[in-house]
Formats: sequence, C-alpha cells, structure tokens
Amino acid sequence: MSSDTERGLCCFVPYKFLNTLANRLRADEARPSNMWDAIKHLEAVAFVPSRQRYTDAGKLAKQIAENAYESGVSQAALERLLNILTKTNHLDQGTITTLVKNLYPLDRVPSKFVTQVVCCLGPTKNKPIPATQVLLLRWLILVYDNMEDRSHLSKLYAALFNYLDMISLRKYLCHLLSFTTRRKHVKPFRIQALMEFIATSGGDDRELVTLLRVFKNYCPDVIMGDAGRKGLFFKHPDPEWTTHVRQLQETNLERLQTTQSSSFQVVHRGPVKRSKMEVIVPDVQTSRVAYNRTSLEELRGVDHFIERLEKIELPNQIISTIGDRLAQKYLFLAQPEVANRRLDDWLRSFLSDQLEYARDFDDEGVETLGYVLTLAVSYVRYIKDIPEAFISFLRSYLPLWNGSDNREQILELLEYLSLDNFDSVRNDFLLPLEAALLGDSVSSKAILLDFYTALIRQWGVTLRTRPFDPKNSQPLGRLIPHVEILALSILESPTHQPLESDDLKHNTSTIVEFYSTLADLFSYASTNGNIRLTIPLAPTVYGLVFTPVNSIISIMSFVLASYKSSFEASLTSDVLQSLNSTDNLYPTQLVGQFNGYIMDICNLLWRNRALNSDDQNALGCLIPPSTINTLTQFIRHTNENSRKRNSDAAFSYPITSAFSLSHHPALCNMSASCFADIERENNIRETQPRLSKPVTQKALNALESKGGIKMTWKDYRVQMLDWLDATGSNGIGILMRSAMKALRKE
Repeated sequence: MSSDTERGLCCFVPYKFLNTLANRLRADEARPSNMWDAIKHLEAVAFVPSRQRYTDAGKLAKQIAENAYESGVSQAALERLLNILTKTNHLDQGTITTLVKNLYPLDRVPSKFVTQVVCCLGPTKNKPIPATQVLLLRWLILVYDNMEDRSHLSKLYAALFNYLDMISLRKYLCHLLSFTTRRKHVKPFRIQALMEFIATSGGDDRELVTLLRVFKNYCPDVIMGDAGRKGLFFKHPDPEWTTHVRQLQETNLERLQTTQSSSFQVVHRGPVKRSKMEVIVPDVQTSRVAYNRTSLEELRGVDHFIERLEKIELPNQIISTIGDRLAQKYLFLAQPEVANRRLDDWLRSFLSDQLEYARDFDDEGVETLGYVLTLAVSYVRYIKDIPEAFISFLRSYLPLWNGSDNREQILELLEYLSLDNFDSVRNDFLLPLEAALLGDSVSSKAILLDFYTALIRQWGVTLRTRPFDPKNSQPLGRLIPHVEILALSILESPTHQPLESDDLKHNTSTIVEFYSTLADLFSYASTNGNIRLTIPLAPTVYGLVFTPVNSIISIMSFVLASYKSSFEASLTSDVLQSLNSTDNLYPTQLVGQFNGYIMDICNLLWRNRALNSDDQNALGCLIPPSTINTLTQFIRHTNENSRKRNSDAAFSYPITSAFSLSHHPALCNMSASCFADIERENNIRETQPRLSKPVTQKALNALESKGGIKMTWKDYRVQMLDWLDATGSNGIGILMRSAMKALRKE
C-alpha cells in the first residue's frame, strides 16, 4: 500500500506552529540597529505579556544599556524610557534593573521627569512594583546634582514624606528628603510622624533617625533620646556611576562648544567641570527679562540673533560673557555702554587682587589668574583688541612677572598690542617682557621670537586695513630690525652640550617661520604704502643656507623668492608711484644687497661657483678670501688622502662645487635618490654601469662612456628640481626658476 506522500497528500503542519515561526523570523529581521530602534521595540513589547511576545525584551534592554553607557541618554530618549518604567508593565525585574541602572543623562534632568518619578511611587496596582520604585528613587539621588532645578523637589516634599510608611522605600526616601529639607518643611505633625515611625521600628531604622536629626537642626526642641545615637551619614549610592555621568556630560559639552559658533546658542556647563577657579566665571544666566526683550539663553540661531540684537537683555553677571562665544559676538556688535563699563569694573577689581598677590610673591592666585586669562584670550581674539583693564594690569604685572606663570596666556594676549605708540609699547610691555623671558638658554630666545612673529603678523593685518600714512610704517620698521637681531642670536648661540637634531630643527624652524611671516606680509607691499620692505641680515641668510637640513634651505629659498617678487612688484607699482614721494621707493644699495643674496645662493646650489665674488652683485657669502683659501687647501688635502687610500673609489671636487645640489650636506642623499629613480625610470639593467659617486658633469660623461645612462648635466639639474618639488621641497626650485633666466625660458 502506497504512503500518503506517494498519493500526493501533504504532511499536516499546525498553523499555530507556522505563525510562531514566522513571528520569530520577523523579529530576527527587525532586530534594532541603534538605541532609538531598540527603544521603539521596547515600547512595543513592554506592555505585552511575555508569553504573547516573540521579541526578547532582555536583549533590547542590554542593547539600550550598552549604548547608554557609551554615549549617554538624551532627554528625548530618557523621556520615552521613563514612560515605560513609571507605568505597570510586563518586563521582568532583571530587565528593569538593567534599564534603570544605565539611565545616564546626557543633559540636565528636567523637572517634569522628577515629577513623573515621584508620581509613580505608592502601593496601588497601577504603579510599578516596589522593587522598581526603589530603583527609581535611587536614580533620583544619583542625578540630584544634574537636575535642572533641584528646588523642584521642595514642591514635592509632602508627597515624598507621605510615602515613608512604605518600608521598602524608606531608605532612599530618607536620603532624598535629607537633601531637600529646609526650615519651612519642619512641621510638628511631621516630627510626630517620624517619631512614631521610629517607635514602630523599635528604634532600629537608622535612616529615620538621621532624617529626624536633620529636623532637629531646624528645630532644636526635638528630643532624640537613645535613638539619636543610632543615626548615620547617608553614603553616596554609587560614586562610579556619577563619575561616568560627569565624563559623558563633559564630552557632550566639548562637542557642543565646538559647534556653538555655528549654532548661535549659549551652552551651559551645568554641574560638570566646575572647579574652584571656574566658579569665578559663571555660566551665562539672565534672571530678569523685561517685556519684549530676549535673553542670550533664548537665542536659537543666527537669524534670531540678528533679529533680536538690539533687544537682548544683559546676563546677571557680566563676566560670564567673556568666555561665551555668543555673548562675545553680542558685546562686539552691539557695544552696549553699560555692559562694557560693568565688565571693565569687574576685571579691574579682580586683576588688582591678582596684582597684590604678585607683589607679595603669593602663588595663591596663579591658577585662578590663568583661568581668567585663558577666557580673556578667547575674547581678545574675537574683538582683536585688549581691554583697557588688561592693558593696565599687564603694564604693572610684567615687571614683577617670573616669566613662567601663565606664560602662554600672557604672550597670546600681548599679540594684540596696539601699534599706534611704539615707544610706549616698547617701554611698557616689550622691554619688561624680554627681561622676564630671556635667559641663558636658546629656548627662551625661541619663545620670544615666536611671540614677536605673532605680534608682527597681527600688526601687518592692522596696517593692511588702514589708509596710507607715512607714520604707519614706522612701528614695524623699528620692530623688525630688533627681532632680526634676536633671530640671528638664536642661530649663533653657543651651546653647552651638543644639539640633538630635533633641537637644531626647532631653533632654525622658529627663525624661518619668522621670515615666512615677513615674506607673507611683504607680499602686500606693492599695493599698500603702509608696508615697507626690509631685507634679512646677511649672516642669517647664509647661516640658514649652510644649515644641513633640507627643509630649512627649501623654506628659506621660498622666502627669498617671495622677497624678490615683492621687490619687483613694488619697484614698478603704480600705487607707490602715485604717492609722489621718492622716499616710498627703495634705495639702489638695498636692492643690490638683496640681489647679492640671490646670486650667492644660485652660485652655491646651481652654478657650481660657490663663494665667488667676481660676478655682478655676488658677495661671496661675505666669507673673507683668507678663509676661502684655507678651505680650498683643506679640500685639496682631503682629496689627495682619499686617492692614496683607494684610488679606484676616490673622487675629488673643488671648493666651488662643495655646496651644489650633488654635494651639499643637506641635499647629497636626495641627489643620490633622485638619480637612482632616474636610472630606474629609464630601465637601466643590473648588468649596466650605475653611478656610485656624486653627480657631476664629469661623472655623467664617464658613466655614458661605460654604457650607462645618457644624461646631460643640465637635464640632471632640471630633473633634480622637479624631484625636489615632488617630495615637497619646492622652495629651491621656485628660487632657481625665479632667478635663472635659462630656467625661466623653459
């Protein structure tokens, strides 16, 4: 007899089983990918009995907890989770515990959430079970410092006190009430109720005794009796939890502050990052706002800011504006006289106290002063001017300053010194600053040079915005030579111990950064009569060109090329010619000296005529003939000794090519790498001869005769410049193409 299958009959599968399987498959496909999806799924299943749902609520809670621990819970997410937890639901206690213990608020907790938690307390069937209520009460204690309005609990005091008859809630209720109790809450009927609770418990409920002690602080007539000895101090439920909340909120605060400039909103620090210094400068807060006016906290965007600019109410404490970007914009644009006067009064009072600390050599105010100066730097960078209160303070403080306390902030403030009265700036600020900073170390000079570089950059920006006046160029004209001598002293400073490579690069890079700033400033000289070109000191130029660091030579070459371009543009400038004054043009001697720098460098690197002073404008790097003769003899002697040791591998070169692209200590290895790349690109086989000596015209000819690569001396040098450009060292190529006519034609 054939089977049912053979007769074409299908095996019977229960419909209920298929439906269950389908639901489980759908649940797996709809697995949440982030916190919001997980909360949506939890909302859907929380009020469904466990036997009737196919989604594992425990897994959802675990995913929410993991995301909350890593990123915190936003107000919107917190609201939806509390809506689940404060109602009767079908979640198991383990799931609820996981959720409540991971409610890390990312922002301050609104008062409505506090009310919602308090309203869910009690023994009725429509409220969560007591275990959940205990967890939520404990959570209120943990977030107490993060509440938007902690005084809101005072409004709920009666409700909280009435739940003391629930023994399961008593521990955390007493803890929370101890925070909230004030004199107005201490009533005879409450004292009586507490005593009855204590009597009922046999005097062993130490939380009740401790709360009664709080009452006794406001009402000394309360008699504690023997029970008073059984009190305790409430301990924090979970210090690690609050520490983690603080870290999350600090991270969120930093993120908000980085985007604040585009959002045009005031950011509150809340309870985080409030050290003893930061208490001095509070958050922006406006308590009283007149009708038809707006506080800074209410602004929500740039359009709203512009619309309400003339109707903004000043905050309670004007000093709070100095560290807030939106408030800085308001002070700068609106220029309210009252605000400026209030801010000046506060700063003068605070800074006078700090000045007294400095005169008494008291370190008490150093940290506090540093914090306020940091905020002042942010404010000054925005308004591009130093408030008069800080000018007066620095004028008196710098002669007393030890050169190290809050050095970074002080130097950043002084970058915005006015250039209107150079003599006053020099005597009141620059000379005391140098006296405080300069020491025996080269690093102190480098720090000062960095400051002068920043100061010259700011003065240059100021000069470019001013109309022409011959007097405008005088401050820079007097400051730049002084700073150039400082730069040269860094280059020539003797060291008591051998310099590390990084130290050498740092010192020289400080110098080239200074000259790069000047080159950028002088690029505007042809169109602005307020900016007058100067030329670098000769020892500095030659000292940097002889430096065995490729990047320094490249940058300095670029600087000189930029100077050359600025000179050429200025000498033919219609703007300068229209000033009708020959004083605005540059003397021939000055231009000739600068051309000498260019010719000497071309002779060193390109023309193989190093230290030659016979060419037009050439200065021979200002090296005396006697020194050149001594160097020539030394190189000749070295060549002879090399030949004696190994005549086959030896090679010789004259003094004129000792600093060429192939032989310069900073460029010789790069030259070898460049030529190796050229041979590789030309598919030179391993059996063919390869160049193993520095590249010279003679070496190239010899290589070609042996069957190696064929290349002219000129082609090699051009390809060497291109190779340097490709590696980022394009300064040498820019200078050579600017100075050498043959390269310009190409």
